[in-house]
Amino acid sequence: MGKIIVMFENEDKELNMSLYDFIDEQYRKNNPIMVCHVTEEEYNNMKKQVKSGCLNERLPRITNNQIGYNKFRYVVVYDIIEENLLISDYDNPKKIGSYTIDMEGIHYNNKGYQATNHPDLRRFASRCIKVYTTEGYDDIIAHYEEKREVIIREKTKELIKLIGKSCKTCNNDKCSGVLENASECNGWFHRIKDIKKLS
Repeated sequence: MGKIIVMFENEDKELNMSLYDFIDEQYRKNNPIMVCHVTEEEYNNMKKQVKSGCLNERLPRITNNQIGYNKFRYVVVYDIIEENLLISDYDNPKKIGSYTIDMEGIHYNNKGYQATNHPDLRRFASRCIKVYTTEGYDDIIAHYEEKREVIIREKTKELIKLIGKSCKTCNNDKCSGVLENASECNGWFHRIKDIKKLS
C-alpha cells in the first residue's frame, strides 16, 4: 500500500492509499485530478509541511525556490475535453507521443502531446484535486499496461469458454483438438493472438 499527499480544496492530507486506487476512484466519480511526481526527499519535506498545517505552495508571497519541492512535474492530468487522463512525460516536456487512460484502460497515441506542450492547455482543469506521489512516469505506464494484460488474459479465458470444449483447429498428437492441451497447438495459438488483437 503506497502513500500519497493530496491537496483538497481547503486542506492537505497524506493518505495511506495507493495512487492507482485514488486515480481510479476519482476518475469514476468524474472528479478532475492532477498528479505530480516528487522525489523521496521532496516527499519527506512535504510530509513535514502537512504536519505543520499546509503545503508551502499555499503560503502567500513564497517563491518556487522556497517551496521545498518541484510542483511542476505533471505526470497524470485530467482532460476535460476528451474526458480521459493523460500520462505526461515530465522529463521530456516537448515529446510527441503520449499515453492516455480511460474506462477501457491504457492507450498510446503516437501523435499525442504532453501536458506541457499541448496546444490547448485550457483542457486541463486548473481547479482540481492535486496529488503528489513518488511514483514516476514509467511506473504508472507499467502499472496500467500490466492491468491491461490481466484484462486481456481474463477476456481470452472467457472467450475460450464461450467457443466450446474443442479448439477444432487441428488434430495433431499434441493438441487432439482439446482445449486443455491448446497451449501445445499452433493453430489454436494463432487464434489466441487474433483474440488478443480484438480485445
